[in-house]
Amino acid sequence: MKRLIYTILISMLFVSCSKKSSEQSPQPHTIKVTVSGADAFNVSLSEYKTTDNSPKIVDTKAIEKGASYSYTATLNQNDEVTLLVASDVSNTVTYKIYDNDKIVVQDTDREIVTHSSVTVSYDIP
Repeated sequence: MKRLIYTILISMLFVSCSKKSSEQSPQPHTIKVTVSGADAFNVSLSEYKTTDNSPKIVDTKAIEKGASYSYTATLNQNDEVTLLVASDVSNTVTYKIYDNDKIVVQDTDREIVTHSSVTVSYDIP
């Protein structure tokens, strides 16, 4: 009987220790980027994942006047997303970066002078 009790206690100890030491997997983050402007603009979006050696441009688009830009990706903790918005004319743009539907970076009516750009990065916590 003692042997059975000791076996049960040792088993419970082993199971509880193994649960504590097991590493939690990173929770994915749904990142959404939206941009709109008063005039035409160009967008370049890059991602820098912890598994990559360098940032990678994942989307580049020319957006016509009256249109908007949207991009969604799933990234992990410590990854980074960088948004570059450029304009050939004087322009005002509004951009937002969401992390799991929560706005984490935003600017409204950001002025971009002719042949200039604005760059914004977000590091995923």
